[in-house]
Amino acid sequence: MIYKKNYMVHYYDVDFRGLALPISLLNYLQDAAGEHAARLGFSVPELLKKELTWLLSRYHMKVFAYPKAGDEVEIATWPSGKQGVFALRDFEMKDPQGATIGAATSSWVLWNVSQKRPARLEEHLPERLVFPRRMIPDSFETLPATPSPDLELGFRVNMQDIDFNNHVNYAVYIQWALETLPEDILRSYVLSGIEVSYRAETFYRDEVVSRSQRETSRADAVFLHGIFNKANGTELARLRSTWSEYR
Repeated sequence: MIYKKNYMVHYYDVDFRGLALPISLLNYLQDAAGEHAARLGFSVPELLKKELTWLLSRYHMKVFAYPKAGDEVEIATWPSGKQGVFALRDFEMKDPQGATIGAATSSWVLWNVSQKRPARLEEHLPERLVFPRRMIPDSFETLPATPSPDLELGFRVNMQDIDFNNHVNYAVYIQWALETLPEDILRSYVLSGIEVSYRAETFYRDEVVSRSQRETSRADAVFLHGIFNKANGTELARLRSTWSEYR
């Protein structure tokens, strides 16, 4: 029901301060989820044989303490419930002493590739596999848009960005979003929370535009992000990042 795996934080997983990159932590979560799904019999490779796949809809991660190079992180993950056509999966990150250093919750749709519509969850995620514990009690309400962006950067989708579904890997969108932030934020703060709403697909060689806007109504450092297809303006993702001063 609950799957656990340990990950060593390597030097290629850390930033200029020696702290694990948010993208590294997301990759640990993704790897653990994939292995757990495979053990339960509904991994993406197995589902594709039935013309089905998992598509990520929403993600919300919080980091309470960042591990450093050489540290070990335990990732626990489990199917945590259902929300309409969406399957929920939650995560907990712990240090070697057993302290919780991070948490995440996510929402997925089981997609019929040939019919291009959601498939029935009941046939692939029986109730006996669900452990109804949410690490973050997020109802996944609509994230705000970025009507007046402060910064904007362009990116091209490279082959290394493509995942098993031939779409851009979900962690790449987060990387695009974070790159638009002011240097003083990236150097003096650490990411304490990231929320993502995936709205459309993007593919190899597409060009995208990533925009960010600070929420000036809040005292803490919170930014809204929007990622768009450069050619047609399609909104690909909305994000909200929360930052804490590095001490």
